[in-house]
Amino acid sequence: MKRAEKSPVKSLVAIGTLGLSVAALLLVQMSADAGGIKGGGKAGGKVGGNGGGAEGGVAAGSPFCETATPLQLGANTFTTFSSPSFLELLDSPCGPLLLFRTNYFDFTPAQTGTYIFSTCGGLIWDDIIVVLNTCNPADGIVGCSDNACGLQAEATVDLLEGVTYKIVVGGDSAFDRGNGVMRVTLAAANGGGTNPDVAIASISDVASYGSALVNDQVMLGYSFGTIACNIGDAPVQSFPVPDVRHSYVPTNAYRYLDGRFEQIGLGWGKTGATAVQQSYCSTCQQVAGGNYLGLGCSDPTPATLSGAQLSLGARCEVNPSTGALPSIPNQGLPAAPSIVGRRVQMKDLDIDPDFNVGARFVAEAQYIHPMDATAGNNKNNNSWREFEVAALGGGDYSITLINSTAQQEPAIAAWKAFDPAVTLIATDVPSDGRYVLGYRVTDNGNGTWHYEYAVQNMTSDRAANSFTVPMGSGVQVTNVGFHDVDYHSGEPYDLTDWTSSVTASGVTWTGGSYKLNANGNAIRFATIYNFSFDANYAPTAANVALGLFKPGPAGAPNSVALASVGPAGVPANPADINGDGVVNGADLAIVLNNWGGSGLGDVDHNGVVDGADLAVVLGGWS
Repeated sequence: MKRAEKSPVKSLVAIGTLGLSVAALLLVQMSADAGGIKGGGKAGGKVGGNGGGAEGGVAAGSPFCETATPLQLGANTFTTFSSPSFLELLDSPCGPLLLFRTNYFDFTPAQTGTYIFSTCGGLIWDDIIVVLNTCNPADGIVGCSDNACGLQAEATVDLLEGVTYKIVVGGDSAFDRGNGVMRVTLAAANGGGTNPDVAIASISDVASYGSALVNDQVMLGYSFGTIACNIGDAPVQSFPVPDVRHSYVPTNAYRYLDGRFEQIGLGWGKTGATAVQQSYCSTCQQVAGGNYLGLGCSDPTPATLSGAQLSLGARCEVNPSTGALPSIPNQGLPAAPSIVGRRVQMKDLDIDPDFNVGARFVAEAQYIHPMDATAGNNKNNNSWREFEVAALGGGDYSITLINSTAQQEPAIAAWKAFDPAVTLIATDVPSDGRYVLGYRVTDNGNGTWHYEYAVQNMTSDRAANSFTVPMGSGVQVTNVGFHDVDYHSGEPYDLTDWTSSVTASGVTWTGGSYKLNANGNAIRFATIYNFSFDANYAPTAANVALGLFKPGPAGAPNSVALASVGPAGVPANPADINGDGVVNGADLAIVLNNWGGSGLGDVDHNGVVDGADLAVVLGGWS
């Protein structure tokens, strides 16, 4: 690729006088003339420009990820004639990929489910489709497709409600370009998949058992009933122990108060037996004998049975990623303590209405089964439902379930339901399980901002033992917070709180070390941990790091990155507006998006984002 002799900053004077439209044109021309803008990507991957002229306007989408436009259900027209960008992925699920003349879209599902992104019949040139968690491929490739229907692509992926994904379409070569139509279809509402696929359709009722003094703390015991449904297309095994072909349903409790969503209780898991095949979800195709949950069939477990201590199994014996369960639960563990043992335990002060004014409470259930996990259908196994707490009476607080069950959503989705300003990001650890990060930043009004993060481990067996939020230089951090949930009733896990440390580059919380203690404190499946602090700088885009507790197979990552935010600080290079260490299209996009305004993008601090700021960014281009 030959580099043009002329400089990409040739039109600064014209930009300063003509404004945003000329600046946008310069961006395209600069990519064509200068051989492309290269930026961050997955290990060995790139996003950038491939040169080429501008032969037409973009009907929808954007050649740059940072300015992606919304993609809707149904048909979406676009053209890649004018796109100068490319995307290189060396280790995608589809193998090494190189997309030319890429076009980017944002897609935010209105409900959790399986979605199809297809150009089949919608264009005549060879294309590739990639679905990303964020603009940075290192944050996770959700799915991809090449040559699904002749030369065209069709990607089928499971997506979470309210999470914004990046959809990329590009040519298989530099000569594959032109007009096209991408069709977006909801293939299966709420993630109904092929093969055995069981989900919690309802958190049906609640039972209370009174209180007990545990480690000088008054603990209250509850259980939640569930109705599970087979929404797949094959029967699900349901044999009683000692057969390992049974289910496991742990339940949890959470509180939303003062902007924070915390886990305040957990119980052991209900070990399944024979299936009661009913038609709560749809017409049940029963399988004789009760050892299978037939197609469309529901299996109710009332709260009194969910709280039966002899049928509750310890979490430490379960692999949520593979669905592997013990044949004889609770081997070597103590008998259940009286009253609250093995049940969902909550501290009295955590739900006392007098101490929790304005709080909202959530119950969650998760279905784990080896057939469901093996089929790859274990990402829709959580559901949650809100409950209210009444005044103390009869030794405990009365709990009443309200509203309907939010099906096939992890409990952390309730945080966003209660506060739309919350952002959720999901990521999957290769050959392991899923995490969901939630975050929210609030202006304290005194020159500081409050950063609030929550991490839910849905199905990761490797667990997590560190969490790092990066920050720019000059940031002062105060009010560092951490919250976890306590195991009980003989679970062997260490309850020592994570420690926190603040350095010039970020804030890190650290839990147990697997080498020192295999039962150290880590974010295990069906739990949420919280991390928070105050800082004297507003947020900017940043990847937080989640360190993994258990070692993985050879070559497996020891941490995962999730797209989030952190305190911006003072960039070492003023042109590096977002503080990511490189001056590129992301910084340019900030200037263009805030053109004529103030604040972020005002590099020279003259009170307005204008051509002078653009000149600084282009002059410092990495």
